[in-house]
Amino acid sequence: MDELRKDQMEERTGETGENIREMEFPVDQPEQIVKKPSVNIPLLAKWIGVLFWLIIAANIASLFTSENVTNAVPSLAFAGQILNIVTTAAYGVILLKIASESIYYRNSAICCFITAVVAVAMIPVSDDTDLALAIPVVIVSVVVSMIGEYYEYKGHTDVLNDVSPALSEKWIRLWKWYMGTFLGIIGGTVLAVMIPLIGMIIVLGAAIGTMVVSVVKIVYIYKTAKAFRNYPI
Repeated sequence: MDELRKDQMEERTGETGENIREMEFPVDQPEQIVKKPSVNIPLLAKWIGVLFWLIIAANIASLFTSENVTNAVPSLAFAGQILNIVTTAAYGVILLKIASESIYYRNSAICCFITAVVAVAMIPVSDDTDLALAIPVVIVSVVVSMIGEYYEYKGHTDVLNDVSPALSEKWIRLWKWYMGTFLGIIGGTVLAVMIPLIGMIIVLGAAIGTMVVSVVKIVYIYKTAKAFRNYPI
């Protein structure tokens, strides 16, 4: 009996010693490190919010210069041209204000200024005069505008990397959709020369896709500004 009690006491003493050692040497838990964004959050929250309203104004300008509106109220065409030039130039100025956060914004701003200058140069040109000059100028303007869109999308993707990776990825996908609709319009136009019906269907589908991309861009600009406004500093 004495030996049994002695063995039981030794087992309890051993368990107590192990518990003490566990208390004295706790397992270190890895600390969670929150990565601090490398961009100026207040700056981007303020000026990307302004970009949202400028896009709304630009869409109103496009409505004024649409064929149906200009046929009904011709005076709105000139007002739409002026509003389009002002909003494009202002868009470039705002992009320059946030260019310190991404070099892509500066490149996009330069494209905005070029587009605005071309638009000013095209004001005196009517539909029936200087057509040979107008067509290449319009083509250059479209290409510059497309390049500007690319740089802007890349800028948004860049600054959102540490703030909202999911939204950053959406900007990349939106650019792919933008390019897809642009190439669809070009391809459909070329195909319409050989197969008119199929070509026109492709152009119509691409045109609808372009409108969808424009609406989604407005939504993403709003979400981007909101992501920076709501980000804890």
